[in-house]
Amino acid sequence: MHPMAKNRSHRRKLPAGGAAGFTILETVIALCIMLVVGLGTISLFLFSTNYNAGASDRARALALAQQQIEGYRAQDYANLATTDTTQSVNVGSTTAGESDRRTFTVKTKIEYDPNVSNNRQRIITVTVTPAAAGRWTGGGVTLRLLRASNVLGS
Repeated sequence: MHPMAKNRSHRRKLPAGGAAGFTILETVIALCIMLVVGLGTISLFLFSTNYNAGASDRARALALAQQQIEGYRAQDYANLATTDTTQSVNVGSTTAGESDRRTFTVKTKIEYDPNVSNNRQRIITVTVTPAAAGRWTGGGVTLRLLRASNVLGS
């Protein structure tokens, strides 16, 4: 037997017409792999969307807390009464196409500083929490301001 004839017998036989392609089993396995990769990508997008929404809520809460603190900083010290209040504040637009309104709970506490004996310093604490605080919001934002009177001590 000739050596070339031996090699020809071990060659893969092509189907009629000489066309080669994927079998149904190979196609199903490829589709299953693509499905697993696609579901992983979808879950990544959902995670990203939720995390970005939480970051947006935190940024708005911080801006609202800073706005409240600046309002107390601008007031005359004599007009600052000790108080402990909670209010609901809406931030954002309700215009069609820009509907991004969020509701926040704003807790404000104004008290005399216990470390100062002459009641000439107050501690103002503002805590802003998104009303629909979700998993990615991380709770509220708290800012504290020490405010002193402009009266000279003895």
